[in-house]
Amino acid sequence: MSRSKHTDPLGIRAKRRVQNPWEPRSVGDLSQRQRLGRELKEMGIVHAPSDPRTQSNPFPPHVTVQRPQPGFFHPAGRTDVLRVLDFVGPEAIYGVRHIELSRTSNLEGATIPTFGQLVVPGRIILYEQPFPPWRLSGTLNEDYAMLFRRAGAVVELRNEVSATIINWPGESLKFFMLFEVLLHEIGHHILQHNKGKRTAQIARTKDHEAFAERFAQQCRSAWFDHEVSVG
Repeated sequence: MSRSKHTDPLGIRAKRRVQNPWEPRSVGDLSQRQRLGRELKEMGIVHAPSDPRTQSNPFPPHVTVQRPQPGFFHPAGRTDVLRVLDFVGPEAIYGVRHIELSRTSNLEGATIPTFGQLVVPGRIILYEQPFPPWRLSGTLNEDYAMLFRRAGAVVELRNEVSATIINWPGESLKFFMLFEVLLHEIGHHILQHNKGKRTAQIARTKDHEAFAERFAQQCRSAWFDHEVSVG
């Protein structure tokens, strides 16, 4: 019995749709390929399919970079983002159409900078960041302090002046934007996209955050395991 390409497993379907996001749904349908093959055979023409090893790699989401404002920069560039997208694979980024390295509009009155967000369906924004060190008023929330330290930041609480100083040595801020922000937003996208691309949030905020964090953690672990094995 012929099977339609629309019943392909997610991994196969995702790779095909990432490679050709605007391709009509009927293109490449197995049942149509079989019918075409029979018709060609009846005409005396032998159809030889192309070698999949010669086909191009799937196209990633469109990544755009907006010039940062004075005093700000993009810790992770377009090449860094594409490398992470290539690592997580088409199943994870299936449905992500656009990733923006954007300016931030939240310049005043914020306790901490804005890092990133998912705009459903399929748009992820990574915001520019101020050059370190960061001087934040008040005592930093312990959850944020733990998150920053996990990425390699040095967090210093100065109770005498009610301020928090955060420094990002080396490439730690780039690591944070890729593995704590980008992967987290991809996790949110997966949960939304697998529920029918709804624009409304499909789970409680607590559950959404828990799923996104589990996904990001799994990817971080897999990345470091890969880096160790090839290093």
